[in-house]
Amino acid sequence: MSRLTLKEAVRMSILSRKWKRLWKCYPKLVFTRATMCSSDPMTGHQEPMRTRFIRGVNSVVRQLRSTNLDKFAVKFPLRKRHSHHINRWVKFSAASRTKHIVLDLCPGPKGSSHTDDMHSFPLDIFNASGGSFVKYLRLGFVILNLPSGFCGFKNLKKLTIHEVVITGELQCLLPECPVLEWLSVTWCKLVGLSISQQLSRLLFLRVEYNNLQKLNIQAPDLATFEYADDIIPIVLGESLNISKATINLFSSSDCFDYVFCELFNTLSHVQSLSVNFEIETEVQGFLESPSRLTYLRHLVLKIDVSGLPETTAGILRLAYLLELAPVLEELVIHMYCCGSAFIIWELREDALPPCPHNHLKTVRMTGVYGFYGQLELALYILRNATCLERMIIDPVVRNNSFVPSLDSAQNDIVRGRRLARDNLLGKGFGKVLTIL
Repeated sequence: MSRLTLKEAVRMSILSRKWKRLWKCYPKLVFTRATMCSSDPMTGHQEPMRTRFIRGVNSVVRQLRSTNLDKFAVKFPLRKRHSHHINRWVKFSAASRTKHIVLDLCPGPKGSSHTDDMHSFPLDIFNASGGSFVKYLRLGFVILNLPSGFCGFKNLKKLTIHEVVITGELQCLLPECPVLEWLSVTWCKLVGLSISQQLSRLLFLRVEYNNLQKLNIQAPDLATFEYADDIIPIVLGESLNISKATINLFSSSDCFDYVFCELFNTLSHVQSLSVNFEIETEVQGFLESPSRLTYLRHLVLKIDVSGLPETTAGILRLAYLLELAPVLEELVIHMYCCGSAFIIWELREDALPPCPHNHLKTVRMTGVYGFYGQLELALYILRNATCLERMIIDPVVRNNSFVPSLDSAQNDIVRGRRLARDNLLGKGFGKVLTIL
């Protein structure tokens, strides 16, 4: 029975008298537009879809007798005026000792997203023993009021909140989830996320598009970290086990110092890292990081480059990676340059002091339009990466926040390819260098 959908279980019940009431103990309830609202135009429904959805869920819930549900999920754009129905379903899920609860009321592409029309999630329902059974909780497009004295979800392992307005401090809730392993906070409204108590079991953390002013979480066993937002202070405590991090920064100014100093210091133990940020070619000099990326082996940089193509300092700062990440093996640099290169450069042999690197094996640079700094960076890596097996220079912009069409960028692509060939192919690195 548990392997069937609810609709299949109901249909199966008509085949035998013994099975007639069996579906009423069905352990997984998933109510979505697809499962509750027929798309067949021949059915001739006159009621609005929301009315049909609510009526259908109420009908099922009234007949069920399960006291131990595995999953209860509602994914449908309901609003504040439907709160009495929604609260009844939430009470049912708590009374049924549900392990996996989903209440996703997010509007569709054409729906209203006004916060005044949000349903207030009845967190107090779980303040008794009902919260002890919940292991997975996903909330979407609701208001989350955090009552004082909330006992928490003692066995909650995974928490996802999306488009949630949080009144009060989220840090009041999280320490009451002592076995939490997975936390995702996206597109929510909260000022900061600071938790003084350790989240000792937390392994995965995603914080994206929340317009935070600060992020401070003590998670000593954190393994994966994902962040997308403005530049803010990020503190992860003594997170010594981070294996993977993905960072997307939104800023219209040069972010090099923040990334290479503050961010890299926070993620000093990361093994695989991807960072999306902006640099300016005219900026000279940089702040040195207080720590080295001594465990980093795979690095992807997605960089929007602004400024004059003949200025080298801003881009050439990336050569600092050879010193900063001594065991780096794979380096990918995706660049989008806001401008065009027109001059055939004469590359300098001594642009920077040498820094031999004995582990870097693969380098891929895309969006190489032939900016002076791009070509000098490539030459510097070729000269200093003593174990380099392959470097690929690709003039096409790939995988950046903005990717121009091939037609609009055709002149820059052709020019970048020609400048790369003219300046790099004759330097004696033909065995490892490929220019696409």
